[in-house]
Amino acid sequence: MNLKRTALTAAMLLLAASVTAGCLQTRVLERLGLVIATGYDEAPGDKILGTSVLYEMDPGAKERSNVITSTAFTSKGLRYNNNVESRKKLTSGQLRVVVYHEDLARKGLTGLVDTMLRDPEIGSGVYLAVSKGRAFDLMTRRYPEISNIGEYLFQSIRQNVESEEMISPILHEYIRDLYSPGKDPVLPYIVQRDNEIILYGAALFRGDQMVGTLPLHKIFYLRLLRDRFHSGMTEIGISPEALGSIGSPSKGQKQVYLVLDSVKSKSRIRLTDAKQLAFTVQVHMSGRLQEISSPVNLRNRQVIELLEREASKAVQANAMAFIKKTQKLNVDPVGFGEKYRAQHRGTGLTPDKWKQLYPKAKVSVEVSTKILRTGQSD
Repeated sequence: MNLKRTALTAAMLLLAASVTAGCLQTRVLERLGLVIATGYDEAPGDKILGTSVLYEMDPGAKERSNVITSTAFTSKGLRYNNNVESRKKLTSGQLRVVVYHEDLARKGLTGLVDTMLRDPEIGSGVYLAVSKGRAFDLMTRRYPEISNIGEYLFQSIRQNVESEEMISPILHEYIRDLYSPGKDPVLPYIVQRDNEIILYGAALFRGDQMVGTLPLHKIFYLRLLRDRFHSGMTEIGISPEALGSIGSPSKGQKQVYLVLDSVKSKSRIRLTDAKQLAFTVQVHMSGRLQEISSPVNLRNRQVIELLEREASKAVQANAMAFIKKTQKLNVDPVGFGEKYRAQHRGTGLTPDKWKQLYPKAKVSVEVSTKILRTGQSD
């Protein structure tokens, strides 16, 4: 009796397993085209040109990537057309980077970005970027030392984010800033020169439309105002005259440069006057003096204190210049509008209202710099 019961149970388990297996959709990697990067450009007739970079799974293939292009009126139309041209079924589960041509970004990206949010195959960790030239040219060019352009772009952006040189351009962070009434998105700005791909800096957005760029070395001041540095690096120029008798600048030298690494910082933005719309930003930063372009006696504590004061003045001036540029462009990547809304509730702040207020805002920056160590080597 027990033997019959055991046999019946085993048969039922096998039947259940076979039914379950029949309901699952199996995917063989060798039969899939894994899209790792996508580029979008304008095309004639209100169409868009889509370029997809696929990761080549065949270990015997000479190239580690395959590129497919097509045109359509929508991103989903592009996917359909690209899939028709491919010998493998395309899937976006491994999509890591999406690049938009600058002309397209200046017209607005909401339609192209929004559709990715509603695509269950695409993860929220995708990087977004803007290219100066066409994304098609960027992704179809053969680079002697790059086997897969999609993987190269992803790794390049990621290492700059991790080294705190770039603002994180993840899809959900872009969407968060886009729909915030008091903050604007920032994306990496890529330039192609011959066989080189250069991360020039950042593309500044007003809403979903790109309106300007920021050089890579200026991103330091954006990060300083809105984020925390944990192990950053910066080069600060101070006036040779400020060193007085303690320095020996070269003849004709216009600036003395300090290089600080292992930079740690924290900032605090306060709304000091809601009616006059006045803000004060307090920045505290510390770092190791790695290099100075003029000989000084770093064993003298008074010299270190002088360098700290002058570095604070220089950082303050550069931060103020950055803020004035954003006010001129009428973009708020720092998020002063978020602070205004949080500290002055009940205003019903909208993106349009903040765009009227921000250019007239009065912002002061206070910086204190601490040099922790000088001359040590890791």
